[in-house]
Amino acid sequence: MIICADDYGLSDDIDQAILELCSSQRLSAVSCMVALERCDAALLAKLRRHENVVDVGLHLVFADETLSRPAGALAESSPPYFPAYGPHLRRTLTGRVSAMEAFQQVSSQYELFLKKCGRNPDFIDGHLHTHQLSGVRQGLINFVLTLPAGQRPYVRNTHGPLRQVRRARLPLLKAAFIGAFGQRMRAQLQTAGLRTNEGFTGIYDFGDWRRYRELFPRFVAALPNPNGMLVVHPGGREDWRRQEFNTLREFPFAPGSPNRFQLSARR
Repeated sequence: MIICADDYGLSDDIDQAILELCSSQRLSAVSCMVALERCDAALLAKLRRHENVVDVGLHLVFADETLSRPAGALAESSPPYFPAYGPHLRRTLTGRVSAMEAFQQVSSQYELFLKKCGRNPDFIDGHLHTHQLSGVRQGLINFVLTLPAGQRPYVRNTHGPLRQVRRARLPLLKAAFIGAFGQRMRAQLQTAGLRTNEGFTGIYDFGDWRRYRELFPRFVAALPNPNGMLVVHPGGREDWRRQEFNTLREFPFAPGSPNRFQLSARR
């Protein structure tokens, strides 16, 4: 099981929570928002102290702000939740983001990751899972295929078999919706011969955050494959992020878990 924390670089409280969880070996992957100016080399250097036990990945930001200007041009004062994200989502869902447009943005953010982090990413995914949507999905796959075979990161997909979701008594509707996009992504990644996770969980209604302690062991139970991924969003300011953070700190992991992506090509 891979426990992957998203949104490193988004805000101080999130960064601090993730670094603490890395120090206590509660995470096995962290996804970094290098398109944000505040996610700089110094912040990434703190995370790299844990790279021997944690996969460090690129968390692509496909908001209108990043599509309309070079990656990295977002100011630190930009609203962290991207008000213009909605229009871009509509453009993506209606097929108006071309594979070439996405390819160029992925390439730009990948180069920014190299510059800021000083190394290749272990994996790639997208903020709010937008890397799986039409056009963006193909542009991302096309870009990864341009990389030397030994340097290709694994790419996250959000497909989790619904029978496992039902068996674990987890929230179904949101997982089914996000999982449908993940199923398409997984199929295309496999056709392209690119590595991806086997199974995905961690999806629930953030407004129902009080149930997270109850849901967390069910998320774990829904991932029988070692390369299954559980996505988490720890932080300190918002109730739902703080609840995830506290649950991760307190959950009694078995020795040797969580695991990194087992087939990942190490540096």
